[in-house]
Amino acid sequence: MHRHQLVRLLLFPLVATTLLIAQGPAPQPLPAPEALNAAYSQAMQARDWQGAIADAQKLIDQSPTAEHILSLGVAQIYADDSQAALATLDRALAVAETEKPTQGEPGTAWKDLVAKIYLNKGNALLVLHRNSDAIEVYNRSAALASDPTVPTFNICATYYNAGDLQNSLPACRKAVIAGPTNASAWFVLGSVIFADAKADDHGKFVIAPECRRALEKYLELAPDGPHAADVKEMLQMSVQ
Repeated sequence: MHRHQLVRLLLFPLVATTLLIAQGPAPQPLPAPEALNAAYSQAMQARDWQGAIADAQKLIDQSPTAEHILSLGVAQIYADDSQAALATLDRALAVAETEKPTQGEPGTAWKDLVAKIYLNKGNALLVLHRNSDAIEVYNRSAALASDPTVPTFNICATYYNAGDLQNSLPACRKAVIAGPTNASAWFVLGSVIFADAKADDHGKFVIAPECRRALEKYLELAPDGPHAADVKEMLQMSVQ
């Protein structure tokens, strides 16, 4: 049985729709933000990364918000230009800091926006094989996000894909707590524990209850999922 590589998870930003009125003599008509938002989303769905980059840049030209800059960074990651995405996402973080409320605790919306920026920065770092930096940034995302399912899973998957089972075990335990309906997190948790299982005299593996629960939970959540065959094989190879 071969360990399956897990796909990186990216969050698509929800682009703001603030109207910017053009200034100056004889301005050229600008697409409405709503139209640009729709064009950006359509380009991303069509995997037209350069088109999405162009649409995101137009949104930034109209209104250089952190959310619009995040949109550009996401498109750049998909366009296989993660180095440029890093610079873009750092710019988004700097702009987000200027958008932070000057008084009181920042609201959930602001925290979630910054969490998305950190999440995608982590994705860009991961593409560049800077795993330790990616994990650090994912942790920042998880600390801010109202729903930390994605960043906590990305930490778990990063350790797992690197073959670091020692660190992936506690990370995956956190991931299933943060996202109990995330089937992939249960799969990785079960796989990590299964890797240390010992065979008995009959060639069956003796697995910990936590391992069996994780594997069965995966099948409960994703009976036809991409890892279902591997999970069934692990369970069949185990002592009942």
